[in-house]
Amino acid sequence: MLKQLLPAVSCLLALLSACEPNVSESLEPIVPTESTGSLAGNDNDAPADPPSETDTAIVAALAAVNKLRQAGCNCGTEPYPATGKLVWNARLFEAALHHAKDMHAQNYFSHTSPSGENVYHRLVASGYISAAGDVLTYGENIAFGDFDLNTAVQKWLESPSHCANMMRDTYQEIAIAHDGNYWVQVFGAKRK
Repeated sequence: MLKQLLPAVSCLLALLSACEPNVSESLEPIVPTESTGSLAGNDNDAPADPPSETDTAIVAALAAVNKLRQAGCNCGTEPYPATGKLVWNARLFEAALHHAKDMHAQNYFSHTSPSGENVYHRLVASGYISAAGDVLTYGENIAFGDFDLNTAVQKWLESPSHCANMMRDTYQEIAIAHDGNYWVQVFGAKRK
């Protein structure tokens, strides 16, 4: 029985990954190379809006995450009490979309890119923050699969570590993006 479960568990772990910063994660920006460039694109403070064809799905996914947060839930065996709503953030969307596109283009599945960029570096590059002191907390969920946005959110909900990321009461903002079969959900809260 154990021999039959191991491939299924390995497959699940390969398809979903949750990340929150840890003490070994670099909080120093990586100097962008020509291939990665700046996510902000220019010095404007107005980031690109999410693509119009996904607006309805994004609103529905945000509503589903907020409904879960307002009701509270069990993530695996761990109970999480009700907590506040998250708001959409266009800079987090830029960071999420950049990571989804990068994973798709370079054919990898990880919170850290082959060049060493992690979620913190993407938050700086997108203009969400400019230094480590600007952010209270952040996290990232990633998934891989041929499914829609609502299914991606459902899959994260079914995974205890991803669900815990969605329920973390320190987060205030969210964005979700995808490119091909690569899905990225980014959370954050900035110092005021």
